[in-house]
Amino acid sequence: MLDRARAAFGSPGGQFLSLFGLLALAMFSVLATPWATAGFVQPFTQALVHLCQLIVHPFDSRIVADGDILRFTDGVGAVRVLAGCNAVEVCALLAAAMLAFPTTILRSLAGAAFAILALQTVNLLRIVSLLYLSRGEPSLFEFFHNYVWDAMIGLEGLVLFFGWVRFQPAKAPASPEAGLT
Repeated sequence: MLDRARAAFGSPGGQFLSLFGLLALAMFSVLATPWATAGFVQPFTQALVHLCQLIVHPFDSRIVADGDILRFTDGVGAVRVLAGCNAVEVCALLAAAMLAFPTTILRSLAGAAFAILALQTVNLLRIVSLLYLSRGEPSLFEFFHNYVWDAMIGLEGLVLFFGWVRFQPAKAPASPEAGLT
């Protein structure tokens, strides 16, 4: 049994999963600290809300950003973006997976940067759509907030990762003669 466990971690898949687990644990441990929440997560969340307001304002001037709340000026409809709704956790998992994948660090960092940008772009759409649902159809708001958008953000993270993996150069198979010199 122990030999099987050693063999699993010695395999490329086991090594990837081990490194991914360690990186994800490290990232989530840092994100859970009060200084990361105050110094990164809250300011990032507020920046997302303000960016949503800037994007929508040319089309709808009734929207105001107030800290982590995006709302209509008449008070009918609002969303508060909390930790978990800012997609930071999905971005951390995505970055951990890309950094753990056996490729160059430059490819991993570039892939993670692109993927996080793509994920946050969709998250902006999520926040704005939920704002309008909160105004027009509160029952749909709950459904989209709790089920549709959560699943879509997670699925997007998977698609981005597997799409990125697809374009990574294949490793040359190890030749049996390599260890015989």
